[in-house]
Amino acid sequence: MNAYDLTGSLRDAGELAGCSHHTVKHYVERPSAGGELDRSAARPQLIDEHLLKVEEWVEPSWGKVRADVAHVSLVALGYKGSERTSRSAGPGSHLPQPN
Repeated sequence: MNAYDLTGSLRDAGELAGCSHHTVKHYVERPSAGGELDRSAARPQLIDEHLLKVEEWVEPSWGKVRADVAHVSLVALGYKGSERTSRSAGPGSHLPQPN
């Protein structure tokens, strides 16, 4: 918004801000939002109900538990998601990955 206020041009403001002039227009046309960025709605993930268990494994191991090993244990507990989801979501995102 500051770039647009300075230049009065969508294209110039986009160039200054490092974004598309379409993006600048989106925010200029929404004065009620006060220039706030849009927020994605938080959606439930398959791993959500298992995050406490993952934390139980990660905390005492100082993050040394491997994601592939944690995934196998999660599946045994009824987790239906993919290995990718289990290693990329929530507190488990800092689990070391297999080489």
